[in-house]
Amino acid sequence: MKMKSRNRFFEQFALASKSYIKALSFVIDNGLWIYFIYPLIISILMIVGGFSFATSLSNSLEHWILHLPIAAGLNDAAWTGFLHFFLRIGLYIIFFFIYLTLNKYIVLILMSPAMASLSERTEQIISATKHPFNLLQFVKDISRGICIALRNMFIEFGVIILCFMVVWIPIIGWLSPLFLFILSCYFYGFSMVDYTNERRKMNISESVKYMRKNKGLVIGNGCIFSLLFAIPFIGGPISAILAPVAATIAVLETK
Repeated sequence: MKMKSRNRFFEQFALASKSYIKALSFVIDNGLWIYFIYPLIISILMIVGGFSFATSLSNSLEHWILHLPIAAGLNDAAWTGFLHFFLRIGLYIIFFFIYLTLNKYIVLILMSPAMASLSERTEQIISATKHPFNLLQFVKDISRGICIALRNMFIEFGVIILCFMVVWIPIIGWLSPLFLFILSCYFYGFSMVDYTNERRKMNISESVKYMRKNKGLVIGNGCIFSLLFAIPFIGGPISAILAPVAATIAVLETK
């Protein structure tokens, strides 16, 4: 039973990964490249805002720490310089890591209108069916996408805090970055697949059960999304468009 479940996971993971190649061809062949404009604008604004956020916050916290009594009492110039360097680099890395995690969810929230529309358009083309535009349903799709992104974001940040608490423990702490990556992949894939589940009239509880049953599909989609998102400058727009298309293609193929 475990072997069968493991094989199913890797089969779904492979399907989700291959779906990105199909998604790229699908977007080009069906003239959906226009959807790239919206995430491109958002990505530029997020990159500029992210660097400003990380720099400003790390500088403020560094200034506060250096003026604490224990730090201000250091008379050794070498120790003061080392502390200044450590805080400058360390705080910037920490805040930038938090920003990168937060950035993906901000993109998921801001991109909800385009992702909902793109997922529905993809299914219409594949199934050769035409559904009349329903403003109420479209708003519901966007609202649900935002709620799912916020839900997953708070859960992931809660887990990140726990991992920071156990990071000093041998083996367990060393594996925490891998665990966080897999968890984030699951949540990102969750957001992409849920657009299709919503059209199947699944409530959030039913959608959660579907995700757990099809973890390979969900994690596979989220993994490629994360890897594409990590590409400087162009990764955000590409992943934001291809991910919902790939998820829709994969879900339809499994059915």
